[in-house]
Amino acid sequence: MGKVHRAVMSRIAGPVQAVFLDTPAGFELNADQISERALQYFKQRLNLDLVVASFKAATTATPIQVKKALRKLRRANYIFAGPGSPTYAVRNWQGTPLLAAMSSRLAVGAHLVLASAAAIAVGRYVLPVYEIYKVGADPHWVEGLDLLGPYGLELAIVPHWNNSEGGAHDTRYCFMGEPRMRFLKGSLPDSAVILGIDEYTACIIDLDGGECRVMGAGQVTVWHGGREAIFPDGAAFELDQLRGVNSADFSTEMAYGPLLGWNEYPDESEDDDVAGEESFIELLVQTRAQLRAAEQWALADEIRERLAELGVVLEDGQAETTWRKT
Repeated sequence: MGKVHRAVMSRIAGPVQAVFLDTPAGFELNADQISERALQYFKQRLNLDLVVASFKAATTATPIQVKKALRKLRRANYIFAGPGSPTYAVRNWQGTPLLAAMSSRLAVGAHLVLASAAAIAVGRYVLPVYEIYKVGADPHWVEGLDLLGPYGLELAIVPHWNNSEGGAHDTRYCFMGEPRMRFLKGSLPDSAVILGIDEYTACIIDLDGGECRVMGAGQVTVWHGGREAIFPDGAAFELDQLRGVNSADFSTEMAYGPLLGWNEYPDESEDDDVAGEESFIELLVQTRAQLRAAEQWALADEIRERLAELGVVLEDGQAETTWRKT
C-alpha cells in the first residue's frame, strides 16, 4: 500500500508529521512488535520516520503516557492506525482525550489513515469480528466511534470485503460470509451505508473536495437500501454516495463530546497542564473559525457550547475570536 501512503502524503504542504496509534492491538502481547514493524515499513518503503503514540489501554495508561500520546497527536498531520480488535479500539478510545484529539486534527485538515480494525472502529456501526467469527456470537453491530458522523456519514466500514482465507468456506465480508452479511445488512437502519473495501485496496475520502477515490488491487463496494455500487481501482465517486437518506439531518452529538473526558487525566505538572490545556483551547478556537468560514454553523456552535460547559467563554470580534475562563 506504499502507493496509497505516498498519494495521501502528497497532499500535505510542508513536512509530514506521521504518528502511529497502537491502541487497536493494545491487548496483544506483541503490540510493541506490531508498532516496530510499522516503523520499519515507513522507514524502508517511504523514507519517513514514523512516531508511535502509545495508548494501549485507557484503564492502565498513566497521566504521563496520556500526555505524551496527546502531544504527538496534536503535532501530527498524518495519523495511522490499523490491526487489532475493532471493539477493543472502540472501548479504549471512546470518551478519551485521544479521540478528541483525532477529531480535532481531522477538523483542521490532518489525514487519518485507518486500516483493518481501526477503520471498522471509526464507523457509526461496528462489526465485532472476533466475537462473531471466533467466539460464535450471533451476528450484530455495536456502537462505533462515529468519527465521520459530523460530516453526514452514517457508515458501517467493512474492510477485507473480498477475503478468501477460508478456502472451501466463505470468509468474504470480513470473515462474515454471505448468510451472516445478509442478516447484518437487514439489521441496519435505512439511513446507514456500508462501505466495503477489498484487501490491498483503499478508499480515499476527501471531505473538503466532496469526492472519494479508489486505489489498490481490488475495488470498493457501497451498499445502501438494498443496492450496491462497485468502484474499481482508479474510479472516483461523489462523497454524497456515502451519505444516507437523512444526511441533511445528521447529529453533531459526537463531534466534540469526548472533550468532557479531559479532566480524567490529571498531569503531574500544573504548569505543563495549563500550557497544554491552553494550546488545546487555541486549537479548538481555530477549528471553530474554519468551520464558520465554511458556513458549518452547527458544528461551530457545538464547539462554543462545549467550551462554555468547561468554563471557557468565546468572544467574537471583527478581526478574531478571543477566549477567557469564567
